[in-house]
Amino acid sequence: MKFVFAFMLAPTMAFADPRIDVALDTHILPRFAALTDATAALAAAESCEVEEEWNTAATAWIGVSHLRFGPTEIDNRAFALAFWPDPRGATPKSLAALLTDDAPAISDASVAGRGLYAMEFLLFDPAFANIEGRCDLIADIANDAHLTALAIQSDWEDRYDAVLRSTGNEIYRNDTEALQELYKALTTGLDFTSDMRLGRPLGTFDRPRPARAEMRRSGRSLDNVRVSLTSLEELALILAGEELMPDVEARFEKAIDQAGSVASVVGSADLSIVENVADRIKVEALQQRVVELRAFLSQDLGPELGVIEGFNSLDGD
Repeated sequence: MKFVFAFMLAPTMAFADPRIDVALDTHILPRFAALTDATAALAAAESCEVEEEWNTAATAWIGVSHLRFGPTEIDNRAFALAFWPDPRGATPKSLAALLTDDAPAISDASVAGRGLYAMEFLLFDPAFANIEGRCDLIADIANDAHLTALAIQSDWEDRYDAVLRSTGNEIYRNDTEALQELYKALTTGLDFTSDMRLGRPLGTFDRPRPARAEMRRSGRSLDNVRVSLTSLEELALILAGEELMPDVEARFEKAIDQAGSVASVVGSADLSIVENVADRIKVEALQQRVVELRAFLSQDLGPELGVIEGFNSLDGD
């Protein structure tokens, strides 16, 4: 993270709080550009054996999945790229409909049948292995995902960059409101990792739910947690003042180290180990590290950014 600190200390002519500039220039814009590049490679593949390209695109998505404001929310773009969780099992049903002769265009289809999570079914679920039309559908979904990612990136570069960078507009009245938006993205990302990426497969002690793990078919469930934590740490260190940086870094390190401890268990990739009591404890400890990290940010970073008491990162406000 040294490049971030150096950037923050460099002279700047920007009127915005320098943390906003750094968040845009070293976190938001590069990561959305990486998503566009990854989906472009996925769409350009000349066969339907695109597991490697899909994996790169999935990593890029997880790295921006907490930035659920502005361009990602227009036209349901985030859901079109990543429809999860899917508690009603809509994705396989939507894919089945898209494999029929009278299927709609991908861009007009349900978000459950679009994006990277729908592609995971086609690439890794045996139920779709030999279905007629599978390769064409993979190509169509890949192209649609790229167009969606490109639209998000273009919207950031052409419009929303200036909205967030130069406050005093109808969306952000001042720099404090822009910083609060970034803080909300940070804490919502941690909540999602704790409650969804870890909480869903953990279920309860008496009834673990490994089949609810994110991207379990491709074995990305635990890796998504690690990718998310790494990206969120990047944003947290940008937002943290100089005094808080060491504590923020140390607490993220504890969580990431615990994810590494989980990864050392055979079969941990899809988090199916939650069914084994001895191994489950490691996953519960990881969730607890994330919860503790979230509480620390609420207590120490939130007030420094001017976040009002009672702020709920999941309330959608």
